[in-house]
Amino acid sequence: MDSLGPFRLIAGSDRGFGILDADLQKKKVVEIKRIEMKNYTILSVLFLLCLITGLSFAKAQAVKTTDSLLILTNANVMDVKLGRFISGKDIVISGGRIIALARRGKKWKGARVIDFKDKFIVPGLIDVHIHVTAPYQNNIENTYSHLEYYLKHGITSIRDPGGDGLAQLEAQTNIREGKKIGATIYFASFMAGDWYFNRNIHLRTKPYRPWEQLIVPGTNLDSAMAVAKNFGATGVKLYHSFDRVFLPKVVAAAKRHGLKVWGHTMMYPATPIDVVGAGVEVLSHVSMLENLTTDTLFFKNQTPASYKDSVIANLDISTFCKMMKKNKAILDATLVVSEERDPWVFSLLKRVHQQGVEIAAGTDKVVGIIRDYPVLLDELNFFVTKCGFTTAEALRAATVVGARVIGREKHLGKIEKNMDADLLVLKGNPLKDIMELANIEMVIKSGKMVN
Repeated sequence: MDSLGPFRLIAGSDRGFGILDADLQKKKVVEIKRIEMKNYTILSVLFLLCLITGLSFAKAQAVKTTDSLLILTNANVMDVKLGRFISGKDIVISGGRIIALARRGKKWKGARVIDFKDKFIVPGLIDVHIHVTAPYQNNIENTYSHLEYYLKHGITSIRDPGGDGLAQLEAQTNIREGKKIGATIYFASFMAGDWYFNRNIHLRTKPYRPWEQLIVPGTNLDSAMAVAKNFGATGVKLYHSFDRVFLPKVVAAAKRHGLKVWGHTMMYPATPIDVVGAGVEVLSHVSMLENLTTDTLFFKNQTPASYKDSVIANLDISTFCKMMKKNKAILDATLVVSEERDPWVFSLLKRVHQQGVEIAAGTDKVVGIIRDYPVLLDELNFFVTKCGFTTAEALRAATVVGARVIGREKHLGKIEKNMDADLLVLKGNPLKDIMELANIEMVIKSGKMVN
């Protein structure tokens, strides 16, 4: 069965590239030609200016680079590896990247220097589980409003694992090109089986698309992954209706095409053990570990909370945790969506954390832009106050671990040479109080000051 419908591969092609709607392809070609012509015009003007002024083009470029230097000095700089702040270092930024952590006071010709005396600089935060687009008929202006809100509150990157792919791609492109202001978005191609979409009675009437695909035994998995990759997805979100036999095949296909593999901790019928065993890289929702119990009374609504707490306290999570560590998998805990219905998630995550599983900070929410600070800070505060994390560990969850989730660990999550200059300048020390992340002096995105 080929579930991709209009997204089938080009006949005779052996490259594994999926095709999209013909009109969309034409628009992409026109846009590429427009950009190429614009770039050609700009370069021509620059070349003529260099001739007029007697400067070589190379020298003009060198002057431009020097003039763009930004130095952040006199601040305490977060070392994520050590879990502490260091002093005596200047952060040197050029071209949107950190080009040096230099000895304080070193002179840089043509640099703009900002003195952040007694302030604290941490990497830009990453929320690995936000839904900023509606699945259908998304309001793109609402999407931009939320992405701008996140950025101005220190969240420089987000992962949206399910929504309107066209809107996600538009937002991602316009923000990266500087046409819009907001957190950079990384998105998934959402994939599920037939029961999820149709309940086995052919319920679905909408067509499947590159960012939302029906995946069943018999699907051309390489075609499905190529379509997702070509559309611009960073990873796949495996959601529901996968069993322990088929799931590893889907995971392997995604990895063959260089896609990150994200999914629910429980995939019905695949259990948490099946999911981590299949090689899923990021598992969402610690609450789904409830499926490790066989106690049917636990799942009844009328069962007392004290009984459920007892079941969770005695839940055997050792095999799951050992497999997570062996596979270097990450748990996207999403406490804030479970705290009211399942308050036992706090004690459960504390146990998972104590066994050494890597935890990322995700919220699975869209928060109104009138809120004083993003709900991600509530998630991190829960890590510290209810789950036994140190403040340094909570910061890691929202920085370096988050960067691994989206496959950007070589570019984001740390303040080091050659990393992207996504930075959050704070007035207070978050290692003393994690809520100091709300006390912002400045946000810097790709080397540019946001506020």
